Amino acid sequence: MHPRFRLPVAALAILVAFSWAPLRAEYVTATGSLVKKDKFHSENLWGQGLVLPREGRIVRVMYGTYGFAIKDASGRRIADFLEPQQAVGMSLAPGSYVIEPYVCAKHRHHHVEVTVEY
Repeated sequence: MHPRFRLPVAALAILVAFSWAPLRAEYVTATGSLVKKDKFHSENLWGQGLVLPREGRIVRVMYGTYGFAIKDASGRRIADFLEPQQAVGMSLAPGSYVIEPYVCAKHRHHHVEVTVEY
């Protein structure tokens, strides 16, 4: 190869490598559902937890009309959101999390989905 073409080819290879970097991002979606039965003084929380092997950023929130909390593995609240879209853009450290939706006095069952890019 002619020496004059070596630098542009190397620069092009670097440019292509870095332009594909965002395609390597991974996404994980966590869910949380909460049902409260006042008549029986009970509540049931379930869902798919969030496990992040490295730092991540919340990119989407679905449902969660009445807001939700994010708790770490020990049960400590990391964040509270009354408007679900307020969570978009929040960074989360590596670790395990639980998503807990809030319910209102009238609607005692609710669901939320949180998608994180890492």
